[in-house]
Amino acid sequence: MAKKNLVGLDIGRYYTKIVELDSKKGVPVVKKAVRERTPDLISSQEEIDIDVMSEFLNSLFSQYKIKNRNVAFALNSSYVITKTVSMPLVVDEEIEQAVMWEAEQYAPFGMEQVNVSYQIMEKDKEKNEMTVLIVLTKKDIVESFVSALKKAKIHIKILDVDVFALSNAFFKNESDMKSKHNMLVDVGHHSTKIVFLKNEVPTFSRYVEFGFGSLIEDAAKTFGASESEISLILETSKDEAKEESLIAFINDKIARLYSQLQNSISFYENNVLNAYEDIDNIVFSGVFGVLFDYLKPGIPAELSSKNIVRFNPFGAFSFEGSVSDDLSGSLSSFYGVAVGLAVREL
Repeated sequence: MAKKNLVGLDIGRYYTKIVELDSKKGVPVVKKAVRERTPDLISSQEEIDIDVMSEFLNSLFSQYKIKNRNVAFALNSSYVITKTVSMPLVVDEEIEQAVMWEAEQYAPFGMEQVNVSYQIMEKDKEKNEMTVLIVLTKKDIVESFVSALKKAKIHIKILDVDVFALSNAFFKNESDMKSKHNMLVDVGHHSTKIVFLKNEVPTFSRYVEFGFGSLIEDAAKTFGASESEISLILETSKDEAKEESLIAFINDKIARLYSQLQNSISFYENNVLNAYEDIDNIVFSGVFGVLFDYLKPGIPAELSSKNIVRFNPFGAFSFEGSVSDDLSGSLSSFYGVAVGLAVREL
């Protein structure tokens, strides 16, 4: 029996995205791409409503006739601590013990309350060093998600982190950028996730409490419209008069994000890198990817001096049957994390 691919499942605070892929002659093929509004009661920063989440996910998989319920799932960066560290090179039998000792330095809780995962990124025998990516998550958060998905008869086969899944999708589509120094920026409804990648290795990631939702809320009050109407204008671009004034309003408000991005670059260059190196590419995904053409002119000079691009996670894919969105356009930017999860099995 042929081995099934995994379905990419990204439960965002505003949208839930599901991507199911196949592979034909080595080319990824999109079978399903689903984007639905996540119910307001499904989760909060502190806890997860297992019953609401399981009912919502079961409904989605049934509605869109997704028979494969083996998924790769990503935790939101807000639930995760990640560190890329250099450690003395040790024999394989001692790696886990050495990593656990290192992880204890970063755990905000007792080690009995966290799950620790790690990946060896590089080994340098000449320097007798290894670069290790360490990921810490609270056990109760992981167990809540596992319980909710299990109740919906969905099975987590791979548990990832959103910024790393986004990185997977990026390099699947932009293989020529693997040797470059990239900064990926994923602007969501509640937060912004940033990850710096050097030669494919995630060297630093940051979670910024800046989300597009607050801007939409302010715009709704200013323009006398509902938040859903504002979102629809932004995504469909059908009302040119409202669109122009709305984009001007958002460009004015988004200066705080640009300041956060510049601060992230400065911190990265001064505290993470051993020597100064240029960031080759700043890559926008999520909401900023969707509105990229409108917002790019407002990017300040210190950022626009870099090569700034929009990321299409389906750029190297073909399509099978019908999908729920026009994935050849800007809306594809919503799917970066879900695609990065779905390609894990390909």
